This record gives sequence, structure tokens and C-alpha cells, in this order.
Amino acid sequence: MYQLWKDKELCDVSLSVEGEIILAHRIVLAALSPYFKAMFCSQLNEKKKFQIVIQDLNPQAVKIIVEFAYTGSLDVTEDTVQVVMQTATMMQIPAVEKLCSSFLVKNLHPSNCLGIRDFAHVMACFELKDTADKYCEENFSEVSQHEEFLKLEVEEVIGFISRDSLKVAKEEEVYAAVMRWVAYDPERSKDDVSLLMEHVRLPLVQWDFLIKEVSKDKLFVTNKDCRQYLQQARAFQASSFHPDLINFAFNEAITRSQPRAFFSAADRLYLIGGESASREILSEFESFNPFTNQSKQLPPLPEAKRSLGAAIVGKIIYAIGGATISGSSRTVHAFDIDKQQWQSRGSLCEARSSVVVSVVGGEIIALGGHGSEGVLSSAETYDVELNSWSLLEMLEARSMAAAAVIDFRLYLCGGYNGCEDLQSCHVLDTKVHQWSHCANMLEPRSLLGAAALGNRVYVAGGCSQDKCLSSVEMFNPSTNEWTLVRSLTGPRRGLGLTAFGDMLFAAGGHDGKTLQGTILKYSPHTNEWSCVGNIITSRGRFGFL
Repeated sequence: MYQLWKDKELCDVSLSVEGEIILAHRIVLAALSPYFKAMFCSQLNEKKKFQIVIQDLNPQAVKIIVEFAYTGSLDVTEDTVQVVMQTATMMQIPAVEKLCSSFLVKNLHPSNCLGIRDFAHVMACFELKDTADKYCEENFSEVSQHEEFLKLEVEEVIGFISRDSLKVAKEEEVYAAVMRWVAYDPERSKDDVSLLMEHVRLPLVQWDFLIKEVSKDKLFVTNKDCRQYLQQARAFQASSFHPDLINFAFNEAITRSQPRAFFSAADRLYLIGGESASREILSEFESFNPFTNQSKQLPPLPEAKRSLGAAIVGKIIYAIGGATISGSSRTVHAFDIDKQQWQSRGSLCEARSSVVVSVVGGEIIALGGHGSEGVLSSAETYDVELNSWSLLEMLEARSMAAAAVIDFRLYLCGGYNGCEDLQSCHVLDTKVHQWSHCANMLEPRSLLGAAALGNRVYVAGGCSQDKCLSSVEMFNPSTNEWTLVRSLTGPRRGLGLTAFGDMLFAAGGHDGKTLQGTILKYSPHTNEWSCVGNIITSRGRFGFL
């Protein structure tokens, strides 16, 4: 039939679309489309006519659909797909609609996803609409930089920025998107700024950004509502140091202080496994809410472990390696935050206790540790999609170390090499997987904590030649220098250290005499540590993130 059509043989109908003639066979068109079947099989005048005039349709789209009737193959481009889909909808050809929808899904881009979403809504193609909307949500920072977003009505912008599920790494990205929308058409947006800022979660932006960027924008000087939102955000953050402000901050800004779901899923701090005061290996798993300073028990780790590594990718927490009652372990478990369930994952290539674990660009890296034959000089990278590990060499063997990540550079600090506590710090450029040296820490440390905050690396506590440390050091990559900052409130080894917002949090550990159950918070703005809560199970040498 296709060859007959190509050769214009035995064609019994001529479609005239805007003056363009398309020859075809009635039986083929009727088999394809109820629209044509009704035309050729009813008592309409077109039943007996050879040439039929088709009104209000695009000739190129009709020709593409006629060719599909013979070949089953749809030849569309970004320029033609929408008009073909519209034509297929009118002609009641679901197969063509589905192929067009699939084409649009494959070609979703931050510059066109809003237009595709709106087109799908008009076409009542709800599956495509939902897919495009989800794409916009998951790529919001990029989408908000394109003209489609900048031309949205204020209600549509609010529809996005009010979502808990908006996939942004930090609230500063939402603020920047709103300010771009405002700047695109200042006259249009002058009356809508306060409506938008009501849904920007200013209490969650970093203090420096709040003071140096937000508070200096003229909107927060001239607009009364925006000025109030700024005051609430400042009060909320300052309430950590001035408790008399806490009622004002929480009562007025509570809805804007709730983290979005994709803030690295870190609306909590998590403590996994570890060891008790009697050196019992633990499976206990708990979270700590930095906004309410409350701890919560979570489903226990399937296997009791100490000296394990922990990482979070998306909304999955990984508990990696560690030591069980049988010795160093290769096992990996993953906890789904939404489902509140643990599952097994691909095992490490080598058993590792006292292992360091970090995440760089969505890739998990497990470094060093103690294996079956002593301290390890290898690392492993984990591919989340393939659920598999691959080996990577380090510059020297070390366990009981700590690491922090700035951009794509991982700083591996201190540790123990089997003979002595280490003072050295090595840097892994994860883009090329190459190691280099940076300045040594001011003193040797093993069983320390490390975290990155504001383009600085912090190390805290640990031990040096059996001495338990309370000192804290800060590394500036730009100057390659370590400097001392305010010490912990007491010595701690085997502690956890992590960054949340623009603060550091230290938890647990051993002071040389007893285990600690307090959680400390450090502000780089005041250079002060303060106790903000307690963990449910006092522990040391645990996974912390």
C-alpha cells in the first residue's frame, strides 16, 4: 500500500489542505482515523467526492499523518510536533498523539518545559502535563533563568515557589529566581513583590547572604511587607543566640522556616550505629531536628556497627562499612527517608572499618579505613545507578580520618597510619581523580570530625598520642593555611561533625573519661560553641550527617 501511495497508484481520494493536494487511499485513512471513517462511510457529501477540501488544518501536519498511516513511522521535529499533535487529536488518532507526547518528553529542556506544560494542558494531555510540570520542579534553578519563566503570571510563580517538593539545593536559589522575575518587568511586578516574598523561605538562607544581599536590596527598604519578612528571618536566625526572640521568630515565620524536601534531605541531622560506653556495638539510628532541637528514634540499622561511614544522596541515607562483632565489614545499607525503610546495597570491594565517606557531585567515595590486613591505602567510588563500587588509590594508608568537600575537591584530613596519628591533609580533585598535598594541620589528629562551611574546611576534636583534643582548626584553600578557631566546650574523640545551613554541629564522642550525649552548635559569625540539645543514645565512632 505504501508503494502504491508513493507511486500515486489506485489513489481514490485527494485531500486539499490550504491549496496543497495530498493523494491517498480511502481504506487506509478510514482504518487509521474515526474522523476519516465517518467522512467516507457515512452519507456525507465527501463519501462520493474524489477531491475533499480540509478546512483549518496545517497541510504539513496532514501530510505527516497520512504518511504515518502507510508507514507506522512518525517524522516530526520540534517545529512540527505540536501542530501534528493538534491535528491528530482532531482526527482522533491516539497512536500519533502518544508518539508526539513521547517526542516532547524526550525533548524537555529548561527553556521549553513551561511551554510544553501549557500546551499539554490545552490539549488535555494530562500525563504529558504532569511530566513537564515535574521536570520544571526538578530543574527549577535552570528553568527560572529562561524567558518562559520570566513571562509567567505571578500566580504561576507562586505555584512553584510555594512547593515543598521544589528541587533546589538551598533557598538562595528561590530568592534569585524571584528577583530575576521581578527585574524582567519591574512595572508589572511592583505590586506583586510582597506576594512572592511571602513564599520565599528567608529564615533558611545563610546569614551572610541575608545581611549582605537581601537586606541591601531596595525592595527590603521600600516595601513594608518585604521588610517585615526580612525582620522575621533575622529574628529566627538570631534566636539561636538570643532566646528572647524565639517566640517572635517561630510564631511569625514558622511556615517560611520549614526546609524544602530537597535541601540535600538535610532537614535533620542523623546518627547511625557507633559504640556505647561499655564498647557495645550499636544499631540505634536517630535524627535531630536543628529547628526544634528535638531528637527522634528511627528504625534501627539492620546490622550493629561502629566506625562506619555515612552519606546522603537525594533522600537516601547510606551506612557504609564499619566494624561488626566479626570484624571489618563490606556491607552497605540504604535508608529511604520517605519510606522509612532500610535495604541492602552493593557491598564494598574491601572490608573497611574506621572508614571515611563523602559525597561529591552525587558520587559516594569511601576512603581508607582498617581492613583484614591492616590500614588501607585504597578508596572506592560508588555509582548509585549501577549499585557498584570501583577502587581508587590514595597517597598513603590511613584510617580514623575525616573528610570535607568544597566544590569538586575532597580534603582528607588526619587519621592513623598504623604507627602514628597524622597531621597531613591530602586533596582529591574528583573531576580528574588526582591527589595532591595541601598544608598540614596544626596538630596531628585521628578520630576527628571534619566539615565544609562557607568555602572553609573545619576539623574538630580527635586524639593525638592518646591525648583527647578539644581544639578546632579552620583551613582556607585560597591561602593554603590552617588557623585555630574557638575550641569545643570540652575534649571529644570519635565525635560527629557536619554543617547545616551556616552552622556547624558536633555530636557525641568520648572526652577521655565518659561518652558525651550533647549536641553543640558553632557559629562562624560569633566564633562560639553552644549546647543545643541531646542525642537519645550517647555514642562514639558513629555515622553522622
